[in-house]
Amino acid sequence: MARRGPRRFRWRRVAFALGGLLLLGIAACAWLLRDPTPYFAERRSRLIGSDTVTSGADSLSSDVALRLHAANGFAVDIAVRRPVAAAPARSRRLLVILGGQRAGKEAALLFPDTRGTVVAAIEYPYHGAPNPKGVAVLGQAPAIRRAILDTPPALMLALDHLLAMPDVDTTRVELIGASFGAPFAAVVAALDQRVTRLWLLHAAADPYRLLEHNMHKYIGTAPLRAAAAGAANVLIAGPRLDPARWVARVAPRPVIMINALEDERIPRVLVDRLFASAAEPKAQHWLPGLHMQRNRRDVLGALVDTVMALAQRDTLR
Repeated sequence: MARRGPRRFRWRRVAFALGGLLLLGIAACAWLLRDPTPYFAERRSRLIGSDTVTSGADSLSSDVALRLHAANGFAVDIAVRRPVAAAPARSRRLLVILGGQRAGKEAALLFPDTRGTVVAAIEYPYHGAPNPKGVAVLGQAPAIRRAILDTPPALMLALDHLLAMPDVDTTRVELIGASFGAPFAAVVAALDQRVTRLWLLHAAADPYRLLEHNMHKYIGTAPLRAAAAGAANVLIAGPRLDPARWVARVAPRPVIMINALEDERIPRVLVDRLFASAAEPKAQHWLPGLHMQRNRRDVLGALVDTVMALAQRDTLR
C-alpha cells in the first residue's frame, strides 16, 4: 500500500505534462491559424520604386524583369510581357498570373503572342533552400510559411506597379491563379476590388484533402499520411487560405474555373466544392488532359488558348 502514493504522484505528473503539451499545441495551432488579413496589409506597405533586372524584345513583344520595392523593405520580382506596337492610353487588358509552385515569373513566357494584352507573372517570395526534399522540408518550414503568407501582399504590390502603367486599362484587370497559385489569387481578388475578373485554373477547395491525396505516393500508411497532411495544412495556414472561404467574396465580379478531365492531382469532388462556393456570375470549363506541369506543353498551350479566347470574348462581363 505504501507504494501507491508515489505511483499515483508519478501518473499525476504525467497527466499534467500531457495536459500542458496539449494546451501548448492548441495555442500553437491558434497562433498559426490566426487571421492573416492584417499581416497582408502591413507586409504590402506601399510601393516606392522598381529596378530593371533584365529586358529584351522580339518581333511581337517586349519583356522586362523587375524588382519592386515597398517602403518597409519588402521586395517582389515580376516579369512583364507587352506588345511592341504602340497603343492608346488605358487601352490594354492586364493579365496577371500566379502559376504553379515552380513556374514563378516564367509563366509570362507561356504567352508568345499576348494578342494586345499586357501579361505579368509574379515570382513566389520564397527565400529558403531550393527544392527541399523529405525531412529537409522541416528545416525550411519557417521560410515556406513566410513565403505563403507573403504571396498575397506580393500580388497586391505588383498590382500597384502594373496599374500605374499608362497603357493598362484599369477596368480590365484579369487575375489568374493556376494550380498552387489559385488560393492566393482567390484571396487577393476577394480583398482587392481592382481585380475585375478571377480565373482559377486546375484549382480546388480544401487544402488538407489535396495534401493528403498527393501524399499517397510518398506515405503509404493512412494514419501517418493524415497526420502529415494535417500538420502541413496548419503550417501553411491552409484552413485560412482555402479558396472556398474567399471566392464568394469576389462577386459581383466574375469567376471562371478551368479544370482538367483527367487531373490526377485533384479529386473531382474538391473541384465541384470550389465551384459551388463561388457566387454568380461564374462559369466552369473542362479541358481534356492531366494536371498542368512544365513538361506538359499541350496542357499548358490549351489553357493559354482557352483563357485568351474567353478573355477576348469578355465572357461573363
